[in-house]
Amino acid sequence: MEIGVLHLGLGAFHRAHQAVYFNQAIANGHPEMAIAAVSMRKSEVADSLRNQGYSYRVVARDGASEESTTVTAIKETYFYGRDLKAIEAIAISPALKAITLTVTEKAYRIDGSSSFPNQLVHLLNERFKSGAPGIAVICCDNLPSNGDSTARMVNHVASELGDPPFLAWIANHIRFPNSMVDRIVPAITGDSITTEPFSQWVIENDPISKYLAGTGAEFVSDVRPYELAKIRLFNGVHSTLAYLGELIGTEYVANAVVDPIIGPYIKAMQEQEIAPSISDPAGIDLISYAATIRKRISNPTLKHRAEQIAMDGSQKLQQRIINSMNDLATKSLPAPRLGVALAIWVHYLATNPRVSDPFATQLIPIAQLADPLLAVTGIFDHPTFSTKLDAKYLPQIAAALAELRNREPLDVLKELEQ
Repeated sequence: MEIGVLHLGLGAFHRAHQAVYFNQAIANGHPEMAIAAVSMRKSEVADSLRNQGYSYRVVARDGASEESTTVTAIKETYFYGRDLKAIEAIAISPALKAITLTVTEKAYRIDGSSSFPNQLVHLLNERFKSGAPGIAVICCDNLPSNGDSTARMVNHVASELGDPPFLAWIANHIRFPNSMVDRIVPAITGDSITTEPFSQWVIENDPISKYLAGTGAEFVSDVRPYELAKIRLFNGVHSTLAYLGELIGTEYVANAVVDPIIGPYIKAMQEQEIAPSISDPAGIDLISYAATIRKRISNPTLKHRAEQIAMDGSQKLQQRIINSMNDLATKSLPAPRLGVALAIWVHYLATNPRVSDPFATQLIPIAQLADPLLAVTGIFDHPTFSTKLDAKYLPQIAAALAELRNREPLDVLKELEQ
């Protein structure tokens, strides 16, 4: 069978999201959309899926129903560090229609020849040298204007190769449509993946739409309003609940969002701060959308652990919270709840023994500084933050951090909503 999609980043999310859409495309009469999926960091997932014949179940659950789908769209799996020759052969195939990406936000840093940006450019360069036709590269990670960001990254790395014809080929033949993906995928059990019924994939208008028609994927002229609403109203809230859950010992975010103190704080954050930060919602009812998100997060069957979500805050919070605060600053609007969310993260860095962040060793000592203002200023001025927080918010965050150091987090939230 011909491979039409090369996917980089073989995690649970891809298997419960993009693979399901391509599974439907194949069922709709497009067998050419079969997937070869690549694990980028470890071989175990690729090997495990191969050993079980590439077939698995996606089980969508909420409190009232359950639906199971058998997914067979993935036909080959590889580990980048071991199977590069086979991956290159797929990358240069004339039958290839797209390269899709779910490698997490932190992977897009250009950090040496073995970093993901260099790996992607290597595969594109092999395709260029083979004379194969152009394709779509579709980023499915939570980056603002993720297709544009990926294009800039690719062009930056490619320019260092000193090959003008290759750069021209990228410009003329490789498409980078922006996209937005959304589905909560918390657990893998044996040969099945548990997720929620809700699933969304919004892609900028692109020729690949002819293969994905009838799958539920949406094609629009501008993804940005969907992307902004999702990153801020969903991902920003998800991160806040995760770090708060870690502080107070609540294992699952579903339990946190329905807490009688946390719930009103999250609702007010969404409605009074995040929604006003979005200037052009393009017809999206942000208040209704926010309510849907709270309901989805409260799904008790998903068992999504706070510890699992509370990763890579230095990379994620820039898009999820800091951008919201900066946009509020341009409108001279306050952001007390978002400021508390950042203070919660700083306090988490200082006190949690199992911080998972690429800059943990640098940020933790700063977060532990005795002076809250020095701690907050040092964190948000750190070089890892390419998006700088408006300085007027720093004293507010420092005051919230001081409160969190001396009082129970729920007491701080309760006072905020009185």
